[in-house]
Amino acid sequence: MVLPRVIKLIHSYNVPLYCQLRSASRSWIYKGGKGIDKGKGFSFTYTSTPDDKRQIPLSQKLIPEELESMRLKYPEFLPSTKPEHRNKIKTVLEHNDMLQRRNNIDIPEFYVGSILAVTVSDPNAAGKISRFLGICIFREGTGLNSCFTLRNIVDREGIEIRYDLYNPTIRSIEVIKLEKRLDQDLRYLRDAEPQYSTFPLDMEPELRKEGAPVPVNPIKVKMLPLPWSIDWFKIRYQHQTYGIEKMRGVWEYYYKRSVHNRHHNEYEQFDLMKEYRSHIPEDAQLPIWNKLSDYEKSTSEIKKKARRAKMIKR
Repeated sequence: MVLPRVIKLIHSYNVPLYCQLRSASRSWIYKGGKGIDKGKGFSFTYTSTPDDKRQIPLSQKLIPEELESMRLKYPEFLPSTKPEHRNKIKTVLEHNDMLQRRNNIDIPEFYVGSILAVTVSDPNAAGKISRFLGICIFREGTGLNSCFTLRNIVDREGIEIRYDLYNPTIRSIEVIKLEKRLDQDLRYLRDAEPQYSTFPLDMEPELRKEGAPVPVNPIKVKMLPLPWSIDWFKIRYQHQTYGIEKMRGVWEYYYKRSVHNRHHNEYEQFDLMKEYRSHIPEDAQLPIWNKLSDYEKSTSEIKKKARRAKMIKR
């Protein structure tokens, strides 16, 4: 086995441990692994576990279909993507605060690309409130730090406002038009033609049947001539943009790389640890989605009555 050889090297040479391990692994690779047990003595708790002996087969999903949409509706309930910022007690306390806040204000379902109208308390505005309507161009953050950005062009000037989703000064969040876009990041609208970011402030909400699927808007925007605030097509910014029309003035080299690749290099797509660090396993997600499902069932009737009352007042 490799382990006795490594221990013998450690005791025989006064060399740093990492150097000895590296030399031992290289010698094993160069010899082709002859005389080494190739996994026969390993238990089935590793990746060699067959499907018939797994508790959950690889082909079977742990999260049922009725809960799969929860991850899209409530992305902020997932823990932080950085493992050093994850804490179970902090996550539970934040979830309780978030659900309590949702009992006081109706936070509807929306996505990047939806048109929203947000009303907040503003002591400097007339009537002590201010209302802003725009398209949601970006969502980020988890827990109580989750936020979203709205963009609109008013008097030929681009205006963007970033709202904290659970900010207590928010009085109402109204979905004017519920839809998705081809990209999860629409900040390239800053360098697009103004027609794609212009919406009337008195825009009426569109009626939508309850339970209908959320439509995906396949529109592709036209960009303004170069220069831009960010080179959106360059791969070093990690933007895989599908909602931008191909235009003249962009180098074909950068355009092809941004469309077909989404990694810094050809090896990053095989980095399994990067994928693992940015997500949590399904067995850790299941209690979260079950809790939100129970919350939806208990508050669905109350929210329906509140929405009907608002429609009658109009």
